[in-house]
Amino acid sequence: MAEYLFQLTPLTPIHIGTGESLEPFEYVVAGTTLYRFTLDDFLLALHREDQAQLVELLGRSVPQTRLFVSQHVDVAVDVARFTATASPAARALYDGRMEGGVAHPEVAACIRTADQAYIPGSSLKGALRTALLYHAMDKDNSARDARKLEGSVFGYNPHRIQQDPFRAFKLGDGGPLRERTRLRAVAVNSRHGANWSEKLAILVETVPGVVSDNVKAVSRHAVTFDDAFYRYHDRTFRLTPGLVLAACRDFYGTHLVAEQDFVQDLPQAAAAYQALADRAGDLPDHACLVRLAWGSGRDATTVAYGLRNRQQPISRRLTADGFPLGWAELAVFDAQGQPVAAEEPAPEPTPPPKPKPATGGPRTIRDLRQGMVLEGTVRNTVNFGAFVDVGVGKDGLIHVSELAEGYVKRTEQIVQTGNRVRVEVISVEPDRERIGLRLLEVLH
Repeated sequence: MAEYLFQLTPLTPIHIGTGESLEPFEYVVAGTTLYRFTLDDFLLALHREDQAQLVELLGRSVPQTRLFVSQHVDVAVDVARFTATASPAARALYDGRMEGGVAHPEVAACIRTADQAYIPGSSLKGALRTALLYHAMDKDNSARDARKLEGSVFGYNPHRIQQDPFRAFKLGDGGPLRERTRLRAVAVNSRHGANWSEKLAILVETVPGVVSDNVKAVSRHAVTFDDAFYRYHDRTFRLTPGLVLAACRDFYGTHLVAEQDFVQDLPQAAAAYQALADRAGDLPDHACLVRLAWGSGRDATTVAYGLRNRQQPISRRLTADGFPLGWAELAVFDAQGQPVAAEEPAPEPTPPPKPKPATGGPRTIRDLRQGMVLEGTVRNTVNFGAFVDVGVGKDGLIHVSELAEGYVKRTEQIVQTGNRVRVEVISVEPDRERIGLRLLEVLH
């Protein structure tokens, strides 16, 4: 058994819940604090006449029960099992719903032990599994069955779970976090064309992050890799800590730049993602970014970036101050506490065949078709890609995720202003004057 330590540092708010919400009479928000208690404790702490009144209200009216509890904050404070810091937006949402008396704001509480939040190993392991699958698979895959895809990439029969290479990879739960959790208002932000809408705000208890809260909450996970597993399953995918790092850099690096591009016209979210990108650029060799848990979105939990005809979800869950959920920094150390560097797998997947060049030169954006191969000149480079003049009066964008296989730290590593390039058209939106391109070759 090879032993390691995986150290996880939340960067943005992380919510790992039990799947259940707090009932209206199990918490109150007073000042900047949420107080969580049990109904039994609250009831026993009341004066006799108040106990009788609460029992009557419980059987008659939920709104009046809520009101009664909110009027006895002193009792709630005395019997609170745990507390969380409420953001101004969370307090405003709570007050607004309470004043209306119509709906009680849903509160999703963190999973916890001994009344302290923690990060379970299963949540982190799921995030790592997705990254490893994406890293090892052939890109532009047409697979529709996730289990079959995993079986073919990881080299095991998906109907025989004892062959699954992740059975050789044990990842323990993190210890209780001493840092106080944060109650945040989280809303679904949807983009339709160039317009954004926000709806369905709820209250979510989260672990604080370095980027979002300037709070460093470290979760340490004991990890073992069982080499004996491969004596009996020698054809399965061999896992190593260095490969885990390489996979996360590839997958979550791709995810980061895609998300950064998607929210670039939401100022608060764009600033949050820029801070994450800056953080990623400064990471040492033994660290990478990961994204896990509730609110991280479909693209962080599937290998959609590697699938043909991928459709991007139009909505994102963001906090009221624009932070995406679930981002963390993962650092890997061996049993002696020494850093473990990333490594690449071998052999590399075979790249898909290049499309055939288009015949006849398009003159306007409406002449463009998906799959066309064109030559053009790089007019400008930015942190999320390169703009290329392909001769139709409107520059196309090669997103940074389309510049090369894997993670690209800086656009200028691949292309520079003035380069002549060969590109493939991957999307055309004439009405919005948008052209999406994929880099095939730098000509000079």
